Amino acid sequence: MDTIFLFFLVLGVQSLIVALILLFYKSKKQKVNRYLGFFFIFLSIELFSYVLMRNTDQYIASYNPFRFNFLNIILIYFYAVETAGIEIKNKYRYYIPGILEFLILSLIFVKVNNTPDLVYSRNTIIFLYSYIISCSAFIAYMCIRILFVIKNHTTFLPFFYTDTRYKSLLWLKIFCIIFIIYHIMALASVLVLSEYKYMTTISDGLSLLLLYYFTIGSLIQINIVNITSKSEVELSKRRREENKEIYKRVTKAIEQCMIEEKAFLDPDMTLKTFAKRVGEPSRLISKTINEMEYKNFNLYLNHYRVEEFKTLIESEKYQKYSNTALAKEAGFNSRASFYKNFKDIVGISPSDYFESLNQDTI
Repeated sequence: MDTIFLFFLVLGVQSLIVALILLFYKSKKQKVNRYLGFFFIFLSIELFSYVLMRNTDQYIASYNPFRFNFLNIILIYFYAVETAGIEIKNKYRYYIPGILEFLILSLIFVKVNNTPDLVYSRNTIIFLYSYIISCSAFIAYMCIRILFVIKNHTTFLPFFYTDTRYKSLLWLKIFCIIFIIYHIMALASVLVLSEYKYMTTISDGLSLLLLYYFTIGSLIQINIVNITSKSEVELSKRRREENKEIYKRVTKAIEQCMIEEKAFLDPDMTLKTFAKRVGEPSRLISKTINEMEYKNFNLYLNHYRVEEFKTLIESEKYQKYSNTALAKEAGFNSRASFYKNFKDIVGISPSDYFESLNQDTI
């Protein structure tokens, strides 16, 4: 039993085991994992086909129809897309390149198998090189698309999870970048550096490392829920924009009522009566005040009353008024409420504030 035969056999068995785990393991994202499961199914078929073709001429084996290059990268793309929650219309059309790859290679494989001399014909060689180039180009293109999907997924994650550790598709991002480099090297080894055996050895070694890396990444995240939804994120953003407009309008109405109409001067003012005066629901008034960085309506109301007290205490008209009398003029309904709220908002008592004003005057 030669080394290459054993190598492909072991890899094929490993891929099949991983495929079965991904397909039948009852995880919270089983639907998404099935794409990786089918990826490993087709990979194991490809590896087993090389085992069965071990005695076939290597040039004829180059047209092995069970290569699934186009199909496998699409399955990885679907995995990324489903995880990011991005909807794809007419999904079936993505399978067309993979189906065409299988049908065309099957026809050529049958032909060259029946007529071995065709392998060395100019047209067949041109087709083989064209196929290799198109494979590498398509895979690189899909890898770039996957990278954009991963970028979106990374953006979406904070909208759905407070703890995003281990939920990102960083492992797939690294895989795609290295996979692009691998195909550039593989293409160079075939088209330009085919006479240098070390290039083939390097590309084969890199493909093996990539396979194991992809396997580990797939299994590590098998039960980590990291699915997002682009539509939900966009809806959330739209709602935020709509809410901004609503809050902007209500804020204007609230401030107009407070500044121009001085609603805070009414000592019996409540959220309910204020809402009626403004003409907006109490709940919306409360939410808008929270957005304005005030904890609640009472704090907002007392803020204006304190500012009014500061204005009155410096006015000549109210020089003979006591602090308590000024507080009532500002809208406070009791001395205790005034002293407590003044100190909470300003940071010092009304008496200390009055003394500081006298010192500034001196």
